[in-house]
Amino acid sequence: MNTLFVTLRQTLGSPRLLWLLYGITLVLGLLVALPFYNTLKVEDQNSLAFLNLLNGFDYSIYSDFMHRSERAINPLFSVGRWLGGLYIFLSVFVAGGILLRFSQTRPRFDIGVFWQACSQYVGRFLRLFSVSFLFVLAGGGFWLVLGTLMHLALEDTLTERGLFWVGASFFALSALTVTFVLCIGDYAKVLMFREDERGAFRAFGRAGRLVLRNPGKTYGLYLVLILIGTGLFGIYFLIDEAITMDDWLTILLMLVVQQSLIFARVGLKVWSLGTAYAIYGILPKPVPVVRPTVRQEAVAEPLPIAVSEEEKSQPPVE
Repeated sequence: MNTLFVTLRQTLGSPRLLWLLYGITLVLGLLVALPFYNTLKVEDQNSLAFLNLLNGFDYSIYSDFMHRSERAINPLFSVGRWLGGLYIFLSVFVAGGILLRFSQTRPRFDIGVFWQACSQYVGRFLRLFSVSFLFVLAGGGFWLVLGTLMHLALEDTLTERGLFWVGASFFALSALTVTFVLCIGDYAKVLMFREDERGAFRAFGRAGRLVLRNPGKTYGLYLVLILIGTGLFGIYFLIDEAITMDDWLTILLMLVVQQSLIFARVGLKVWSLGTAYAIYGILPKPVPVVRPTVRQEAVAEPLPIAVSEEEKSQPPVE
């Protein structure tokens, strides 16, 4: 747990990085929100029914609106899907810059070096993302398919409550498998960054062995960060229930709360990757790959990784 507090201080000590990532997220959100808002203004035909949505979701209002304006709204959903893919790409793209930030000892954030690190590592991280995505589909999908088959087999035997718990159990197994794969993916990024590894499957396998040998210090801390993120969503929903958006002041207040949650999620992502970087520096390393000594083709030199005195003298993770 000591590592979590150390990396949290490092994360909070990089406000320019956090604001940069938040700004990218905000711009992507506005690319969807502004056209959607303008379309709604045209299609609502000055109806007051939408004001009822401020007090909670009403499916009848949504279905009536979509029945009347579906042809105008569907293109916006398509744009949203494309921007969702762009957001995933940017999340992979900035990982190299985030890792470089945690490897630096100097406190000043250099945006030029940040973009250089992002572009240098994006290719190998995209290959790693493809590998991780395959394992997510295989691992998470296995439990979902098995749960569906069990539900069908026990449909005439168990009560509705029993069927619910069967479904919930397999869904939990699927979620644990997916998060475990994502945890391995983070450590594979760190391995590729620190050891200049270019093989996505090889890095994922080595990171998997590292996580399996140290589940409490790797996946355990990863689950702690997930629980923190879940707690933030819980606090948001409590605030949303407590504040009734019936005037501009309360709407503005909820907007501030929503953006604060988005900023916290950005910080949580940086914190998670920084924690993986710190933990990797403490744990026994996977067996390194023996590199040939013959002359190879010239490749881009990896960015230097500075190891601070604090990291060298850092106590073992509790």
